Amino acid sequence: MKTNVRKKDLTLWSKVITGLFLFMLIITILLTQNMGLRNTVNAMFGGEQRYLKSGNPKEYQYYQADFSSKQEALTAATDLNEKICEEGIVLLKNEGETLPLGKGSKLTVFGKNSVDLILGGSGSNAAREGIEKADLNEVLESEGFSCNPTAKAFFASTASGMGRPQSPDIGIKLTGFPTGETPVASYTQALKESYSDYQDGAIVVISRIGGEGFDLPRSMFWDGESYENWNGQETISGARGKEDHYLQLDQNETDMLQEACANFDKVIVVINSASAMELGFLDDPTHYAYHENIRGALWIGHTAKSGIYALGKILNGEVNPSGKTVDTYVRNFKKDPTWHNFGNNLMKDGNRYTLNGSKKDAFFVEYREGIYMGYRYYETKAEYEGETWYKENVVYPFGYGRSYTEFAYTVTPSIEDGNVLTENGRISFEVEVQNVGEQYDGKEAVQLYYTSPYTDGGIEKPRVVLGDFAKTELIEKKGGKKKVTLEINVRDLASYDYNDGNGNGFKGYEVEGGEYTFYVVRNAHEWSNVAACKFTYHVPTGGFCYGGAENLFDDVSGQIQEYLSRSNGFENERVLQGASDAQYRNMTDKSFFDAFNYQYGDREDDPWYTDEKPRQSDRELSYRETKVKLYQLIGKDYDDPLWDALLNQLTVSQMATLVGSGNYLTLQIENIDKPLTVDVDGAMGFVSPTVNGPVYGTCYYACACVVGATWNKELAHELGKAIGNEGLIGDEREHGKPYSGWYAPAVNLHRSPFGGRNFEYYAEDSLLSGKIAAEIVKGANEKGVYAYVKHFALNEQETNRDTTGLITWVNEQSLRELYFKPFELCVKEGGAKGIMTGFNRIGGTWVGGSYPLLTELLRNEWGFEGMVVTDYNAHAYMNVDQMLRAGGDLSLSARKPPRNTATATDVSVIRQATKNILYTVANSNAMNGFGENVIWGYRMPIWMWGLIFMDVTSFLTAAFLFAYPYLEKYKNANRLSALKEKEQEDSEKNTQ
Repeated sequence: MKTNVRKKDLTLWSKVITGLFLFMLIITILLTQNMGLRNTVNAMFGGEQRYLKSGNPKEYQYYQADFSSKQEALTAATDLNEKICEEGIVLLKNEGETLPLGKGSKLTVFGKNSVDLILGGSGSNAAREGIEKADLNEVLESEGFSCNPTAKAFFASTASGMGRPQSPDIGIKLTGFPTGETPVASYTQALKESYSDYQDGAIVVISRIGGEGFDLPRSMFWDGESYENWNGQETISGARGKEDHYLQLDQNETDMLQEACANFDKVIVVINSASAMELGFLDDPTHYAYHENIRGALWIGHTAKSGIYALGKILNGEVNPSGKTVDTYVRNFKKDPTWHNFGNNLMKDGNRYTLNGSKKDAFFVEYREGIYMGYRYYETKAEYEGETWYKENVVYPFGYGRSYTEFAYTVTPSIEDGNVLTENGRISFEVEVQNVGEQYDGKEAVQLYYTSPYTDGGIEKPRVVLGDFAKTELIEKKGGKKKVTLEINVRDLASYDYNDGNGNGFKGYEVEGGEYTFYVVRNAHEWSNVAACKFTYHVPTGGFCYGGAENLFDDVSGQIQEYLSRSNGFENERVLQGASDAQYRNMTDKSFFDAFNYQYGDREDDPWYTDEKPRQSDRELSYRETKVKLYQLIGKDYDDPLWDALLNQLTVSQMATLVGSGNYLTLQIENIDKPLTVDVDGAMGFVSPTVNGPVYGTCYYACACVVGATWNKELAHELGKAIGNEGLIGDEREHGKPYSGWYAPAVNLHRSPFGGRNFEYYAEDSLLSGKIAAEIVKGANEKGVYAYVKHFALNEQETNRDTTGLITWVNEQSLRELYFKPFELCVKEGGAKGIMTGFNRIGGTWVGGSYPLLTELLRNEWGFEGMVVTDYNAHAYMNVDQMLRAGGDLSLSARKPPRNTATATDVSVIRQATKNILYTVANSNAMNGFGENVIWGYRMPIWMWGLIFMDVTSFLTAAFLFAYPYLEKYKNANRLSALKEKEQEDSEKNTQ
């Protein structure tokens, strides 16, 4: 009986182990032979291990780190991030010089989010789990304050509720979202009794999330379970009503402020939100009478953990705040020009096209406000409506921020006031900034705005536009002085006339004749102050028309029949509401949808067409056979003939694999010494979702809008260098393999405060965004990190960005003056070598497949030389053949090569993309250690060795279990034979 059971057990286990072996074998084959799966696993657990075969790589160090170890670079980056936050935190309010508070002050901190501050956004830029947590009480105590332990314990416990929910998943369309704030009715008696011992001030924290793949909700309802049910009828917990939105105070926060104001004479509000919020409660005693004790307010954005300590230093006066707002803080977002043309237009499928009433998988957004976005709208309308209207609609202007001291300006222009400007001239303003305060040293962000002549019905122009800015060094109190210089080219005053608005027969950039006024001021609204430093110049009649740019997007501009116009004081504001009209969403033109997806096939009149097939190698050459190596192209011009010699050595298959496999890397090509590169995500630094990959031990920086709020180009340059240093040191565990590519900075604009990804973007203004980002790019370049500036272009919302590619309608003036400008500055001033496109479309064309965008504008007009990568290519409409023809180079995918490689055009565009990738890599830190007689090899990834071990182990185990019965049978037979022999011997002995 026991023997039979044992046999059954062995049979069962042998089948299980055999099944496991076969399963592991299939998995091994798939993961090792399918390059797409292999690259994905490499990204998670680390890829091929580089090792030195021969030579001395130390002789070929083209980029030098400023630090000797990863830890040193991280320490320096962490210190820099705190410095960024010291200059990026904005002091919004300080009545009666309430701030700073003295060290040792006894404070009560309010807010469920105060014990778990929001330090960054979710999605691709989220910090690795567990490394980014901060309790404001602990931060303040580390800076010399004494915090109410009862309040801290209460808000940290479940007695105050569960707090804010986990950030939403990518792709959700939110109908509402709770703040997670504690109802005042839940406050314990012990908490209330503790106030009296910590009466020096109350700190009230208001927090808002942001993240990739969703926009912030403009309503506050749900169905009790889902935040995405547009038929829901329940009000979000804590909200005052369903018609409220996420960026205004909810009822719990309102009650919390009332509780603080009723029990403390000094209440300081901390706005822990990267997105602009409705802050009317800070300055409107008529509607918020019980908030009269709010004496101070600071915007901190998302600081990352190391940066939040700057808040404590500002509160205790160790640091004087110098940040300035990067958005216009509006009193009522429902009156903003973008309110009616954003997201899904506040209804399920409210931005979905129908064809003769039938729903299509095509979603759109319309930029009907034209150029009048942010301060460009509010400052322009204020000219017509007056100061009373302005104060009723704007709480804090763009560029606003207070200090603990006061500054006075003395301005000396390079051209005497009243003179005539020349076509290619340049004007500068030397500004001497004096600290006239008695108590605090401080820094000042000096801003230059200009006004252009406007004619009703002519070229659209805002009342004021930011022309330049500069941050002073620290200026000593009691009369200390520092100088900065603000500069602007006359050409930069040009408006883009896309429709010949002035009727002069010209379309393009032009500076019209008339009067131009310049203001050296403290924020965008000081133009209205007669005491502002003001200078006026003249442009001759006829003005200046500049060549080099022409309309590329007439088909996009013309879809919207009427844009918001300044004419007659914005008389046509009714046009802003059209996109939410269901009748408007219905199309009758089937041809638009027929052309919605790319159809392969080249015509002779296509600009990329060729009938001359490049001569590529017909087989993969060995290392010894290739005569030209990539390191020989380091520093060579883009048009150097040696590039052709290098490319001729590659097969079409090698090149097609390279351009189709950009899954957070560019592949190695060993026979030309092209190394594997590590390209890393994260607008807040090198961020990796994995623990075992090559990216680890890097700094998590403050969000982009905090960097923007510094208004400090030099500090932005330092940030770029810090990123570059971290990238250059890279993975210390593998011969110092660097991080060469960085999927950042992100320079889309804060078109709407509800943009879920605003934390990644610097500002509502194109010049501020572009100048700051350009310095970051420049700094990273100095250490050999190529930054992929993203998302090119028009990714100002997340709703339906990737359903089939959000269709974006906008006029070319807005494109040129607002949405393209930051990218242009990063290319022309920052020297960007990388660009990342988006999921969305420009008009009906996917941006990653737009020839006018990627070739005619980016490469031909701006002179970009480098590599263009897609956003994550997981959608059918993101066609690699289309990408290559448009001027794109690399598909961010595990493996999505071009489908077609046979024709002359196919090979030509693949070869061009390969050149762009190799050119970028050749001029990066990836080439450190590559040179004459230095040969690198690549070993199998560690995870692959693990698979092999499991395969071998399961095979041997299965083989043993299968063989065991036969071994037992053989042993038993031998044993039986031996017994018989012994019996035979014994019998013979007995017989004898």
